[in-house]
Amino acid sequence: PLSKLLAFTKDETLSGIQVTDMSGLVIASSGGGQGEDLSQTDEVGTALSGTTAHRTRARANSRSQPIMSPSRWARVRVFVARPIFVDNRQEGVVVVSRTPREEIQTLAQMAPRQLLLGATVALFLTVFLAMMSSYILGRSLKALAAAAQKIARGSMEEPLTRPRLSHVAEVNALTDSVGMMAQQVRERLAYISEFASNVSHEFKTPLSTLRGTMELIGDDEDMPSEQRHKFLKNAISEIDRMKDLVTGLLSLARAEQGGGVEELDLQHELELLCERHLIDVEGQAGLVLGNGTQLSSIVENLVENAFRHGGPKVALRIIAFADEQQTGFTVQDNGPGISASNLPHVFDRFFTTDRAHGGTGLGLALVRAICRRHGGSITVVSCPGDTRFRVELPRIIRQ
Repeated sequence: PLSKLLAFTKDETLSGIQVTDMSGLVIASSGGGQGEDLSQTDEVGTALSGTTAHRTRARANSRSQPIMSPSRWARVRVFVARPIFVDNRQEGVVVVSRTPREEIQTLAQMAPRQLLLGATVALFLTVFLAMMSSYILGRSLKALAAAAQKIARGSMEEPLTRPRLSHVAEVNALTDSVGMMAQQVRERLAYISEFASNVSHEFKTPLSTLRGTMELIGDDEDMPSEQRHKFLKNAISEIDRMKDLVTGLLSLARAEQGGGVEELDLQHELELLCERHLIDVEGQAGLVLGNGTQLSSIVENLVENAFRHGGPKVALRIIAFADEQQTGFTVQDNGPGISASNLPHVFDRFFTTDRAHGGTGLGLALVRAICRRHGGSITVVSCPGDTRFRVELPRIIRQ
């Protein structure tokens, strides 16, 4: 009768139950095994001495059990042995064993209502977040696409700004890049427009002169040869001026576009150039990273500018310098100087005060473009008897 009661209890609690006498022999069991000697097990041996004991033992998975059975996936079994006392006298031991639930079983045996509620909430959250992300990203990309279409149509008056409510780093980075590109395009278009206007103005005068000269020569067949020769000489002079303009424009375009660079000893370059003009280089320059041909053009244009405006007897000094970060040189002359009204415009394209003697107004503009392309700068200070052009370039320090 006791074994039947234990079997019923096993069905309700899913626990194996065994009862032993004081010798450790099984006298009742929920699953058979009567007469088995358990006295050699640790927990029963301890319980026979009057103390409750428990042990955990590894077990092999029973794949023959149903998939939802608590025993199918269990890796251990827990044994608890407790002494049985009757009237303060120990009569035996009761042993209870059970396999604990695995995580998957605990989840599977949760209330279906809880599982359904949790899954529904998770689904709605996922859909909501996906819709919000799609809305924010789509709105940002639409605004960016509209701005790009405006740029493609040539409408670039308004600067491109980040879309409102956009917190997507990639979209913001893309917007900034497109905005920077649009700004560069605006600046380039403004430069081209100004450049084309200046070129048109500069070529208009010599072309008009040539046209007038040719019409005079063609209309007056009896023109004296001396006068005809004078007109032809003027025409050739205008052609030479246009040739100089074209050469200067090409040089300016090459300077603004850049070119191959290498490590150069600026002191050596200065000495080679000044030797041709019989000028001594004062001071000491350092190493630079640059284009030798373009750097030579800086010196040639500054020296030519000094002789053009100061005359052949002007005294020139070239003073080199170098510090920890910069190196360069100063071209100084004792000519008449530059007026205060002309000084702010000396580096503007086509600005010249010597147009009658072939000045194109491109030499100093070329010098400034080369300096900027090399990461440097050029400045000028002038008063009667003392004009100084100072060129500064980044210096290379050898380790």
